[in-house]
Amino acid sequence: MNRLKPAPLRPGQEALLVQAPSSVAWEASNEAERWPPGAISMRYVEDFFGPTTARKLLGETGLQRPPTGRPPLVSSRDFWQLCLKNINAGDDEGHGCAPRKLPKSTWQMIFSGVNQMDDVGDGLRHFCALVQAARTGVVVTVGYGRNGVHLNYSAAPEVLEPVRFERYLELIALVFHCVLLWVTGRHIVPVQIRLSSLLDEADGSLLSGLCASTLRQAHGFTMVYDRRDMKLPLGVRKYQRWSSETNAFEELYVVLAAGGESPPPSAIVERVRQVVASNPLPLQDLALAMGMSCATLQRRLREAGTSYREIARDVRRDRLIALLATDIDFDQVAEELGVSDRRSLWRLCQECLGVSPSEYRRTRRADIREVAA
Repeated sequence: MNRLKPAPLRPGQEALLVQAPSSVAWEASNEAERWPPGAISMRYVEDFFGPTTARKLLGETGLQRPPTGRPPLVSSRDFWQLCLKNINAGDDEGHGCAPRKLPKSTWQMIFSGVNQMDDVGDGLRHFCALVQAARTGVVVTVGYGRNGVHLNYSAAPEVLEPVRFERYLELIALVFHCVLLWVTGRHIVPVQIRLSSLLDEADGSLLSGLCASTLRQAHGFTMVYDRRDMKLPLGVRKYQRWSSETNAFEELYVVLAAGGESPPPSAIVERVRQVVASNPLPLQDLALAMGMSCATLQRRLREAGTSYREIARDVRRDRLIALLATDIDFDQVAEELGVSDRRSLWRLCQECLGVSPSEYRRTRRADIREVAA
């Protein structure tokens, strides 16, 4: 497997990763540290959403620009969650960047269509046609070069804010890459990525760390894939709206955080998962139950590439999916998960799965009927 490496920090550039419940603090020095994979500047976030919307989203999620001090960075995981929150709030998958409003499920319909194709090569060509038909403002083309198959993203002529839309193109390139990871069930590594010269390198990139070879040249973005990957079959995992690319992104994020290699299974992680699944204890009580100090437990989980918070979140998400797979009513689901009411359950489901409880259950039942047929 190719080892993924994040882009180096430019000389004189110091940054602080903004912390949210899902983030791990990181601070760069000029001498040896690197940007975290996919980290972007606060300016990137504010330009993407617009200053007013960005402030609102950052405040709601606990991410805020400090009044003084060094400019912060935001992890790609936190930015992904900001995007989901913004779509749910505004019913616009274009985030105000596209020439027109893109209602929920616009991109999901496109991705579902791609997954109907036989292999990745056919899927890329169909992706180009579907994007054009949806009038998203995004233009996608496929080209063939000596180093592989080029998937090119550019702006349509009607785009009015080219720099802001370039950030949107970068997001779509990342999202579709995650879709490919999900529907093939493979960890596909691009041969090369071309970033947009319209965007300042100092703001970072959502695509950093995905491959060892990147360059910044011209407008738009290009993901170069190995020709051998074009024969990978699609449909290995069924595409479900919202949750599929989010699940794939979470898997990818873990790999990137581990330096590009899939982390080995850890006995301590499995043990923590088992304890949390049976009895969700606070961190200090969990450490005591496992016969170690809180600091030791946190260090061992960090060495395994995870944290207590991430494990607890994953266990809760798995529990949510299991409960929604039954026919019990939503009040009972909420009670089983320890949330206060249906409204809290709805928020939890949106955060974990990207859809409401009723929509998730409806989609799952439709999938079961399709398989049975």
